[in-house]
Amino acid sequence: MPFQTIIYFITGVAALVGVVFFEHVHSPRWSVKTLGDAFVVPEIATHTTIREQRELQPPRAVDGAVLVDESAARFESERTLYTLTARLVEAQVMEDGDYHLVLEDPTTGLRLVAEIPDGDAPMPTRYAAYCHNARHMIDALIGQPSRTAMSPAAPPLIEITGVGFFDSPHLVVPTGMAPNYREIHPVLIVKAKER
Repeated sequence: MPFQTIIYFITGVAALVGVVFFEHVHSPRWSVKTLGDAFVVPEIATHTTIREQRELQPPRAVDGAVLVDESAARFESERTLYTLTARLVEAQVMEDGDYHLVLEDPTTGLRLVAEIPDGDAPMPTRYAAYCHNARHMIDALIGQPSRTAMSPAAPPLIEITGVGFFDSPHLVVPTGMAPNYREIHPVLIVKAKER
């Protein structure tokens, strides 16, 4: 392989990684993901399942393409506080500092992403403590996640409570991403459940 081809390849990979990094860390929807958009979380959570979340219709453009523009404000379908029970099959700390959790329905095997922002990230004070406590519960259940994905040998059954969110399509699809890009983001409460 000629030297120039190798340089082009390395430059291309670096650019791709830079785009993905920029996409996560500098997302204009960061305020939606961290409740910094003045949204007041409902006091009562609605029970849901991973299947229900995966079947929700994402916002769409007229031509049918997924329309989760990075500059979009909170959608109506992102105004509900949910609670669901699932097995925690994977956890990782992402570039933006979020705990990226992969949840699996113990009955259907369907998966969904849930994320807990760093409580030290810019977000309303009243929600930061929830994020800190939720992350501490994950640490207590499986150990503190790192940049490398970890899969617990015995995935714990947990109940999470958090706000529904539609992410945008990713250049590199994260593990556990639902086909409709639905997530629970931010997760505010994590509880251990009996097996």
